[in-house]
Amino acid sequence: MKPLAYRNKIAVAAHRGNSRYFPENTMAAFRSAVELPIDMVEIDLHMTADGEIILMHDHKVDRTTNGRGLICTKTLAEMKTLDAGSWKGAEFAGEQVPTFREFLEFFRDYPNMLFNVEFKDYPADTGDFAFRSADKAIAMMDEYGITDRSVINTWSGELNEYIDQKYDHRIRIHGYYPLELMGKDQKRFAWDYAYCICLFGTSAQPVVDKKWFDFARKCGVEPWVYYSKESESSYAGAIENGAVLFTANDPAWAINYLKERGLHD
Repeated sequence: MKPLAYRNKIAVAAHRGNSRYFPENTMAAFRSAVELPIDMVEIDLHMTADGEIILMHDHKVDRTTNGRGLICTKTLAEMKTLDAGSWKGAEFAGEQVPTFREFLEFFRDYPNMLFNVEFKDYPADTGDFAFRSADKAIAMMDEYGITDRSVINTWSGELNEYIDQKYDHRIRIHGYYPLELMGKDQKRFAWDYAYCICLFGTSAQPVVDKKWFDFARKCGVEPWVYYSKESESSYAGAIENGAVLFTANDPAWAINYLKERGLHD
């Protein structure tokens, strides 16, 4: 499997789009992010009750829309009636929940964009529904030709292993450290099949010890990081330890920080 084609020494992924200032996982957030410019966009996918793939982080619509309830119990038509912008600010009122196809159509104009596609339907919660959701999303990624520019990210080791086996190891899989974050039903050591690992620290120690960055590289796995709030101390520590990609809620801040250090255009 070829490595992703990074155009910068350290890449920046926009977490749910430019989510610090725009409603996450909406087209407004993605339109803003591509203007910065970013290297990668991170998104979250769910499948509706009628088999449509949409973008939203939470399993319920409650936090980021004016609706209530689980996504997997709603049809696409019901999802499209929701206001996915007002929670972030009155200027975003009426912003809709995008479909994955709408997202993919927009990014046709960005042939060098990289993608971190997170599957949010988990076998532990929804059984076979989660596998069907993943298969449908991967089919769409193949249809639009972005699979070779993507990693697939889940918090389910069981789903990761299913994808790696079913798709004959051609999918770049994004894992997590500590490995317990990916659930109890794992049968394989994630570092053996993952393309990259996001290294999560703690509130007391946001940047994990350098030995884990080094261990990732020893296993042929790229060390990535994400911090819920960007800070100079976290970024400096991660760079010193060997991080190759930052997923950022404020990608403009991340890019400017790296640019000042000659690590990003």
